[in-house]
Amino acid sequence: MPLIRVQLSVALEAKTEQALLRSLSSAVASALGKPESYMMVVVEPRAAILMGGSPDPAAFCDVRSVGTISGAAAKSLSAAVAGILAEQAKIPGERVYLNLAGVPGAMWGHDGGTFG
Repeated sequence: MPLIRVQLSVALEAKTEQALLRSLSSAVASALGKPESYMMVVVEPRAAILMGGSPDPAAFCDVRSVGTISGAAAKSLSAAVAGILAEQAKIPGERVYLNLAGVPGAMWGHDGGTFG
């Protein structure tokens, strides 16, 4: 039920991309207190991103989860994702934006049903 969709302005080698997928899956599930078996991670490299008027490496992350996301979880998640992107994709934290949203279970579909 948690989803993180990451748009990167940089290209990644396949090995790095797979490591990034795994790291984000674990970090987001942990920060949100959700089972990783429900995690979905989408990484879209080479997106056209201009941030602060600069084309330097940047990332936009959209995080959604069933239920609410607490302020503490949001801070933890932001720090974890920024650290992972800095280490693995070489994108500094000041060039990363996150959008976090809680979604009612009735509005999140899976396997022919919903979570609400």
